[in-house]
Amino acid sequence: MKKITISIILLLFIISLTGCNKKEVNITAEDITSNTILVKSNGELQVAFVEDFDKSYYNLSELDEFVKKEISLYNQQAGSEEIEIKDLLLRDGKAIMLLTFSGMAHYSAFNDVSAAYFNADMDNVALSLPEQFISAKDGSLVDRDSAMNNGKYKVVVLYEPFDIIVEGSVKYYSENVTLAANNKVQSNSEDMTVVIYKP
Repeated sequence: MKKITISIILLLFIISLTGCNKKEVNITAEDITSNTILVKSNGELQVAFVEDFDKSYYNLSELDEFVKKEISLYNQQAGSEEIEIKDLLLRDGKAIMLLTFSGMAHYSAFNDVSAAYFNADMDNVALSLPEQFISAKDGSLVDRDSAMNNGKYKVVVLYEPFDIIVEGSVKYYSENVTLAANNKVQSNSEDMTVVIYKP
C-alpha cells in the first residue's frame, strides 16, 4: 500500500512539473515598441499595431471609436466574437493598439492581408514556401521537407514587417528574418516570412 501511495504522489508531482513547462505568453500595449504578433498555441492571436500619432488634429478617442465600430461590424458579419480590442494608448507620439483575433483567417480578412497558419505536415498547402529554412538550433540551412516533417509543428506565414512571437519555441525560420529569442523572430520585410515552431 505504501508503494502505491508513493507512486501516486510521484506521478502527480511529475504531471505538475510537466504542466509548469507550458508557460502562457501574453503581450501588453505597455511593453510594445514595434508591430508585434503573438501566436498562441491554440491558434489565437494577440496583435499590437504601432503607428505615428503625433499630429495635433489626431484624436485617440475618435480612433478608438472608429476601430470598435469596424470590429463590431466584422463580428456581426462573422456571426460571432472573432476580434476584440484589448488596449489603445498613446506613448511618445505613437498610438499602440492591441487586438485579439480568434485565428489567422480572421486576422487576414479583417486587415485585408495575406497570412496563414497551419500544421507543418499539412498536404495541399496553397502557398509556394521557401526551398530552405534556417535551423534555430544551430543556424544551419535545412531543406523544406526536413523543416516541415514534424506534424506537431505549426507554421506561421506573414507578409508584413512584424516581430513574431510564438507560444512555444521557434524551430525553423525563413532567411529574411532574424532570430531574436527562443520564441521570437523579427522581420523587416513585406516578402513572405515563415516561422515553423513547436507549441
